[in-house]
Amino acid sequence: MTDQGERDFNERNIEEFRANGGKVGGQFEGFPLLLLTSTGAKSGAQRVNPVAYFDIDGATYIVGSSAGRDRDPAWAFNIRAHPDVTVEIGADGPTAVTARELPREERDSVYEVIKQRAPGFAEYETRTDRVIPVFELMRA
Repeated sequence: MTDQGERDFNERNIEEFRANGGKVGGQFEGFPLLLLTSTGAKSGAQRVNPVAYFDIDGATYIVGSSAGRDRDPAWAFNIRAHPDVTVEIGADGPTAVTARELPREERDSVYEVIKQRAPGFAEYETRTDRVIPVFELMRA
């Protein structure tokens, strides 16, 4: 998918998410998605991305899988530079959170649970040599 094609795809999903109280159909049907608003690492512009999330043991996590591409998604670079972000979950309005990238040992443990819940993430891991990052979203 081209960068423009990916932007258009994300825009359609963002509109559908907001119009349907956090629900998105198609390939995301029934999958827990949130809208992540981050500040561009270089541009400083606000960026909104639909991102899968996982509630595990009372914590909320997002995964920079980029569908197994060899590069982290742009939002991962953004939140490393500016960890104060907002998320929209379901019909709830934006909530301020701080993103914390998990250190390797903690990441590996959480990623095992993620792969059990969503086997596609195990496949993503086989497509790339990079360590797929996991971020915890902590209420500000």
